[in-house]
Amino acid sequence: MRAVTKGGQVVTGRRLNEDTFTVQLIDDKERLISLNKSDLREYEILKTSPMPSFRDKLNIEEIADVVAYLLSLKG
Repeated sequence: MRAVTKGGQVVTGRRLNEDTFTVQLIDDKERLISLNKSDLREYEILKTSPMPSFRDKLNIEEIADVVAYLLSLKG
């Protein structure tokens, strides 16, 4: 999510919780941030993921290796 305070500060992170008056998020440095909605000029849920795309970076064998590894963790 992305929020802009009335003072112009831009805050981005992963939304953890939201109620009528506040929104809590974790920023990219893993800090918990709680914002009062009344102090925000705007806020939005971002449509793009912060995780980089691996499209065209891994071949089919490498993807199979990753899946096999993840399945081995299920134990």
